[in-house]
This record gives sequence, structure tokens and C-alpha cells, in this order.
Amino acid sequence: MKLVQTQGENVKEYMRRLRLEKAAYELKITNFPILEIAIEAGFLSHEAFSKAFKRVIGSTPNEFRKQFQKKKISSKNYHQTIPDGISKFGFQIKTITSFRIAYVRHIGSYEELPGPLAGSKEVLSIQSLMLGWNSLNTNHKWIGISQDDPEISPKGKIRFDLGITIGSLQKTLPEGFGIQNIPGGKYLQIRYQGSYHNLPKIYHWILNDYINTTSYKLKNQPPWECYLNPLEKQDDKRITDIYFPIR
Repeated sequence: MKLVQTQGENVKEYMRRLRLEKAAYELKITNFPILEIAIEAGFLSHEAFSKAFKRVIGSTPNEFRKQFQKKKISSKNYHQTIPDGISKFGFQIKTITSFRIAYVRHIGSYEELPGPLAGSKEVLSIQSLMLGWNSLNTNHKWIGISQDDPEISPKGKIRFDLGITIGSLQKTLPEGFGIQNIPGGKYLQIRYQGSYHNLPKIYHWILNDYINTTSYKLKNQPPWECYLNPLEKQDDKRITDIYFPIR
């Protein structure tokens, strides 16, 4: 089961925008031919794809790709400074088995809900869910999924899913919750210690600076994060493992 919130668009417009935004992310992170990306997005010609892409994204696919290629070149030409909260030993390649989460969705910028903020309606909903299941916090891992790239999607339409792992549990979910499967596979794991409010900046550094200086090839799948101590009250002691799917 997935939550569908079309954010003021009809279903056709909503699905079309998501397909084009996914294509834009593919243009950003790969060198795949534009026609190949167009066909994958459901368009039969380069021309039809370019027209729809410009209407939704604001530039042609070729212009969009060139914009990010310039960023890649500039990233490679200066010395990387690792942000506070990330150790030079905090980078690992992990193979993850797929798992399921029960989640609630937040619509809006990542700055509004950068993680499991105490007292937020999303956290309260999840705590209420666990209470209703008579399940301890230690029985679950807290997971956040950044569904959209803020350099591509409109700020007011960005989707952030916050949830908990549920294993093979088959329980009825209250209204507002959905079930989502996190794909298994190879991931780049980056450990960050610090305030959740800094996570959007950490993501920006990973996507626009760090990745461009490595040989890692990102998959066109959403990154996600695992909060190791989500109820920790001291900002500087909160630990988050960020996972980027790689090929």
C-alpha cells in the first residue's frame, strides 16, 4: 500500500510530473543517452520528451544536463572539505537486504522536517502507532526517505517519508499510514553525527561535491537514512546513517 497525495494536481498531471522529475534526476547522475531516458519515462520521441520536460522542469533535457556537468567539473577542481559531523572513516559500502516500513508522508521542504523531530505530528503519529501495537521503540528502526531532489522538485511538493521497520508484521494501519518496501542492494553508507537540521546541507554536499570526486555511480532510487538514536535529546549526539543506492 502506498500513500498518494497529488498536491493539487489531477492524477495524470501528478504522475507525469513525477516521471519527468525522475528523468531529470537520471540526467543529473548518469551519462545515459537522452533518448534512452525519454523512452524509460514513457515518451516515444526526443521532441515530445523535450517539450514536456521544459514545461515541467523549466529547461530542455540537454540544457539541464549541461548545468550539472559544469557543477561536476568545478567540484573536481577544488579540495574537498568534509562537513562537521562526518568522519573521514564514516564512509562504507554496504549490501542491504530489502525491508518494509510503515510510514507517514510529509509534503514540503526538507528543512521543515529534516528527520524525526520530537513533537512533530509525524513523530507523534508513529509513537501512537507503536503504542497501539503495544510495541517497544527498540523493536523498530526509524527510517527517513528523501523521495525528491530539492534541486529538481518544487519546494512545496517535496515528499519526505518517515517511518519504522515492521519486519513481516501484518497489522492494520491507521489512516495516514502506508507500507513501503526499501529495495535491497549495494549502498554507499555515510555516518553523520549532529543535528537533523543540518541533514539537507549534508545531502547537498554528498550529491553535488563528494560523489563527483569518486568513482561511485548512483542508482536512480531515493536515498534513505536510518536514525540510530532518534529519541536522543542532545543535537550533537544524534547519529544518522545515510544510504545512497549505487550501481
